Amino acid sequence: MLVAWEVGVRISGVSALLLPPPTAIVSTLVGSRALFLRHAMVTLVEILIGFALGAAVGLVLGVLFSYSRLLERAIYPWLVASQMVPVVAVAPILVLWFGFTLTPKVLVVALICFFPVAVNTIDGLRSVDREMVDLMRTLGAARPRIIRSVRIPSALPAVFSGLKVAMALAVVGAVFGEWVGSSEGLGYLMLAFNNQLATADLFAAIFVLSVMGIALFFLVGIVQRSVIPWYREDRGHHEPSKEG
Repeated sequence: MLVAWEVGVRISGVSALLLPPPTAIVSTLVGSRALFLRHAMVTLVEILIGFALGAAVGLVLGVLFSYSRLLERAIYPWLVASQMVPVVAVAPILVLWFGFTLTPKVLVVALICFFPVAVNTIDGLRSVDREMVDLMRTLGAARPRIIRSVRIPSALPAVFSGLKVAMALAVVGAVFGEWVGSSEGLGYLMLAFNNQLATADLFAAIFVLSVMGIALFFLVGIVQRSVIPWYREDRGHHEPSKEG
């Protein structure tokens, strides 16, 4: 794909302002690596803090809803309603409240991340084996013990699915927050390069952001395999054989 891109741009004579060749993007990355690294670290901090905050809120809400159906019926519609408001509409308000600081960017990321984690946690806790729950009740286990020993371990695959989705969205949230109000970060660089018509630099910033997002996504997968290795083993065990 990269070779076709390079050859196609050079043969067609497309202006570098519209579509720079990959070699120009790589040259920009190498020449300005210190600049991209400094702003990438800012965006990375926003992503990690916002993701941690949003994931924690989502997990807590999911567990609380498993304790009380009344609480779920009272709060869950508000959670859904919160996702109907575009992030690009909320971000300026957060900047107005907290200024050009780290806080609004972190909150934007958290607002995007908590919902998929909460929904997947709720679904995972609901999909637990009823016979196992009945067995624990027969043995005299209280609800906290059942949630800790049965429901949460059974829900972990669904929880990690939500965490993967949240991590992918966290990158988008950080860029939105930086677009609205920031003086540093990859999103800020993208706006600056766009205003300067520095297309190769803009593509380089997008490349760095994409690589960072992909790495973080697979990092969640690595944590998943270390926390619930039995899930991967069981899934592989039940896959049909491809031999023959």
